[in-house]
Amino acid sequence: MAHDEISQGTLQAATPEAPVVPGQARDQLEIEGEGDRDPDENIIYPKGLKLWLSMTSVILSVVFVGLDLTIVAVAVPSLTNQFKTVQDIGWYSAAYMVILSSFTFLYAQLSTIFSIKRLFLLSIFVFQLGSLLCTIAPVSAVFILGRAIAGLGSCGLNIGGFVIIAHSFPRHKRPLWTGLASALNGTAMVLAPLIGGLLIDAFSWRACFGINLPLGVLTFVLTAYGFRDPAEEPYPDATFLEKLKKLDVLGTVFFVPGIVCLLLGLQWGGVKYGWNNPIIIVLFILFAVFVAVFSYIQYRKQEKATLPPRILKQRSVLAGAWFSACCNGILAVTEYYLAIYFQGVKGFSASKSGAMGLPLMVGFCVAELLASTFTTIIGYYYPFMLGTSVIAPVAAGLLTTLDLDESIVKVLCLLGMLGAAVGLGMQGPILAVQTVLPLKDIATGLAVTGFAGGLGSSFFISVSSTLFQNRLAEEVEKYAPGTNTTAFEHGGLANVRDYIGADRLRDVLLGYDKAVMQTLYLPVALAALTIVGSLAMERKSVKKKQS
Repeated sequence: MAHDEISQGTLQAATPEAPVVPGQARDQLEIEGEGDRDPDENIIYPKGLKLWLSMTSVILSVVFVGLDLTIVAVAVPSLTNQFKTVQDIGWYSAAYMVILSSFTFLYAQLSTIFSIKRLFLLSIFVFQLGSLLCTIAPVSAVFILGRAIAGLGSCGLNIGGFVIIAHSFPRHKRPLWTGLASALNGTAMVLAPLIGGLLIDAFSWRACFGINLPLGVLTFVLTAYGFRDPAEEPYPDATFLEKLKKLDVLGTVFFVPGIVCLLLGLQWGGVKYGWNNPIIIVLFILFAVFVAVFSYIQYRKQEKATLPPRILKQRSVLAGAWFSACCNGILAVTEYYLAIYFQGVKGFSASKSGAMGLPLMVGFCVAELLASTFTTIIGYYYPFMLGTSVIAPVAAGLLTTLDLDESIVKVLCLLGMLGAAVGLGMQGPILAVQTVLPLKDIATGLAVTGFAGGLGSSFFISVSSTLFQNRLAEEVEKYAPGTNTTAFEHGGLANVRDYIGADRLRDVLLGYDKAVMQTLYLPVALAALTIVGSLAMERKSVKKKQS
């Protein structure tokens, strides 16, 4: 999630005689009474019913975005059963994450130029459209399209919610509401697999995405009625086209297709096409060309670029981006393939599979909270990042030893250990950005680490999908020679017991288990690579004034 500093640059200071009132016109303020005054910004903030309605809309938005982000993992086996394919499973999350990541910077620019309220309402509408497509999707391609559209809406909701907070509270109160929103988002992510499993068992996988529709409608109504734009809109005399010219649209036009080409190459390479196939080669060449052009645009635009080069050159920002990409990749891949392990290898229901995954996110949230608390006390965040780099490889490595008859208690303990290990250092990149960058650059720095985390999830899920599909065929053939592995594509991963005979079932499940475990070698490698970010991080304290 983004942080409240994202929108600090959009607040308009006023003279003492005519204070700006974000969210309320002056006559409305006189009716409901003055809210808090920020002496540094000379702004009077709103209070009363409309304030609470707008905050309720923000809370609802972070909850259903959190649900949507992780609920897809527990739905994957059911999706393979519905669509009769395993080749697209990487895209069910990657399509969402790559769009979310790619448009984060563009939306941050939009929020400083256009109406905050209209952008937030538009984001809700786009997210709802994506959720609707996912709910009614007849084929895998439509579902993937819905995930991509939902990712675009989620991008606006992530940033827009914290922009609304910044326009509703003075600086000393923003951390409280930002923390509350982040905590509820994390709670929703933790509960999503369990809720998703219950919805799948009671209705179908479609309910996992249909649940967003009533929540979104309520959020739209509350925002429309409760939140008012700041009294002074940025660039009030500029036309729509003049405002668009202030955006780095050209950079985004080259950046997004470059990332799509990269992920398509990873998704198809070695599965649909050989790695030396001209299609795969062209995709990687296009990726290199698009990224090269994007980099040149950033260099030419400098301060007007989506990613100002001087921020990307900052050591702690780069270290934090690397660390965030690795950590998000660990969590995403582990969640995906543990759901497949529980439902396919162990034969658990979707709801039980969701419950089995809870220790991973519970451990993550608890460790993240403890690390943040102790960072406040000691002032340093990098020791906790080092803790992640030491403990996470051990926990991830132990997970790869799970077999067909493994004790559930052991599995849950290892998941909790891995979640806690990753959560221990996860706040480090965010705290580093807030510590080493000047206030005006914090939003961009946070966007860099957020983008890296989102790209890490989508990139490594695509890599793991390729790895799993290759290993599944080889391992099943090794343990159950002569088995028609194409049955996995047509029958689905969760229903393997329905179409494999009892005489071959255990041997097939052994191969299935080995394929999952070998796919989990990827999180082990990522956990080890976090040490690069930990050691490269500057030794700064949040308590000391930075030069």
